[in-house]
Amino acid sequence: MSETELKARAAAIRAEQRAGFVSPDIPLLSNLSVYDNISLVPRYLTTEKDDVIRAEIEKFLALLEISDSINKKTFQLDSETLFKVKLLRALMLKDSVTVIDRPFVMLNTAADIKPVVKMLDTLELNDKKIIFFDFEWNKSKY
Repeated sequence: MSETELKARAAAIRAEQRAGFVSPDIPLLSNLSVYDNISLVPRYLTTEKDDVIRAEIEKFLALLEISDSINKKTFQLDSETLFKVKLLRALMLKDSVTVIDRPFVMLNTAADIKPVVKMLDTLELNDKKIIFFDFEWNKSKY
């Protein structure tokens, strides 16, 4: 196996080991704004410049129609917006799997998974691997 193939294989293995979590058990940081919560991952785990990070976050917030929340603190957000912010924070981890744990605990007003799928489609995440974990009794919502 060539050095290039070895590097590609190692990168693929690392990507499978990285996971961004959206969970009711993993809160946003209450003393930070929406922007600061979402930008934590790229600011500390990548070498991307701040203006590139901000542009990407602003684009995602606009797509999810929550641009007006960029400077708000978590206590000012409704449950749907909190979910969207957690989702964006998880998605900022590049080359990773996004795990959505018990979405109906966080989005208790959703009748089924369609609103979450619509969010993901809106963000055009066709190449992103998303895994949902939920309780057996919620099977009917999928």
